[in-house]
Amino acid sequence: MKRFGVALLSTLALTSTFASLAGAQSGDIKVIINGVAQQYTQSPVVSQNTTLVPLRGVFESLGAQVEWDSKAKKVTASKNDDTLTLNVGSKLAYKNNAPVQLDAATQIQKGQVFVPLRFVSQSLGAKVDWNQTTRIVTISNQANGSTTGDSLSSKPLTAPVTKVTYDTYYNDSLTYDNAVKLAIADSTTVKTGEANIDQAGKIMKETGKNIDFVPAEAGDEAQDKAFKGYAQTNLNYEVAKKNLDVTKEGIEYNVKDLYNKLLQKQNAVKLAALNIEDAERKLKVAQIKRDNQMSSDYEVTQATNLLTQNQAALDKAKKDLDSAYVSLNQVIGYKPEQRYELKDKPVYSEFKDNVETKVSQVLTSSTAIWLSEQKVDLAELSLKLYNFNTPGNTPYEAQQLDVEKAQYATEGTKRQLEEAVRTLYNNIKGLESQYSQIQAGLVSARSAADMTKKQFDVGLATELQVYEANLKVTTAEQQAEDIVTSIDTLKMAYNKPWVMQGASS
Repeated sequence: MKRFGVALLSTLALTSTFASLAGAQSGDIKVIINGVAQQYTQSPVVSQNTTLVPLRGVFESLGAQVEWDSKAKKVTASKNDDTLTLNVGSKLAYKNNAPVQLDAATQIQKGQVFVPLRFVSQSLGAKVDWNQTTRIVTISNQANGSTTGDSLSSKPLTAPVTKVTYDTYYNDSLTYDNAVKLAIADSTTVKTGEANIDQAGKIMKETGKNIDFVPAEAGDEAQDKAFKGYAQTNLNYEVAKKNLDVTKEGIEYNVKDLYNKLLQKQNAVKLAALNIEDAERKLKVAQIKRDNQMSSDYEVTQATNLLTQNQAALDKAKKDLDSAYVSLNQVIGYKPEQRYELKDKPVYSEFKDNVETKVSQVLTSSTAIWLSEQKVDLAELSLKLYNFNTPGNTPYEAQQLDVEKAQYATEGTKRQLEEAVRTLYNNIKGLESQYSQIQAGLVSARSAADMTKKQFDVGLATELQVYEANLKVTTAEQQAEDIVTSIDTLKMAYNKPWVMQGASS
């Protein structure tokens, strides 16, 4: 009796629909498949009086297997003895090689293939209803052509998993290295830097024509002035080359930062969608308990508010994801609406480095420090070639202060970079500690999820409890991925901290 009671409550809670709640929402089109409200990162749309739905999410929920050929831009779906093929941009599909005319062409929107709603019934024989007023699509492929309602299934229950449909189809894929190449090729700053090198080289060559020797001390005023001018133009040329290198390093870091943030925003959308499913399950349980006088309306109200909050969180996560795509697209020269699959995901490895050694390396290799030291040398050269007999010259003591100021600036730059290295090191180690804590928690979460599944199999746990246990595991896994991604960005900054500060500009 205990298993029957738990199974009954679990089945009722997870198969009953709440059309009144869905009908009250406006805007996005809702999809209910076999009594379960679906969550997709891209909602169904109406285009030219035709309702289009995300193919993978709907077809997989109806038991079909879906494959995507990115080169041919072709989708293949199979279920039992039926095979369906569709080409993006075509109004013709094929079922077992027989042509099927579509109401509208198959299309890709932000990484997902969309098909006309009617094709679902044409291809899989499912019952499809579209309510224009409530903007709800109801799909069922049950044997009796209806949703499960509140009846108790005679089939054994299957424990749910935390699975969400997210962007799967892409027009393109993008590695980090290719993103860097695109960003450098599209950068006007790089083009300007290359022009600066060319310009500075020509000026240096011209000013060097009149230099016959390197003066050891003040002498002929005209020769001294010419040599100081040449020294300045030579420095300008070297600075132009160094600045171009730093500009490219800054682009590499900026792309790394935006690329990794995009990965994190994708994770946020996935988790937000999973949290909505969790909230929907809790609402259904609360409604069943209230209807059976096991709780009050207050619990239903609380569950409804939680669902509303999670829906708002998903909307925000989608907008943040779109913004992350736009930010990276702007840097690499893509159109704002272009979407692609990110091919590179950072892998965790323990960060081992001697921070004191790194400080020395950075101080030696920093372009910012090199530039400051060159300014010191230039100021000392002006002081060495100072001509006391020239009327109206800047006082010698004032030029001595120019040397001191250049030395102070160099020392300040060194301190800033040294502080940056130490701060970045501590930040990385701090994130590693968080990662270790999450990994330890994951062991417990996975063990708890496994135990809950076993309890479910013998009737001692509900589907909701299984789902929540799995959700804790998935949430921790995503949090761990986000930390690894943040560490990956910080490691690049740690090796070349000037890319964060723009110190050589």
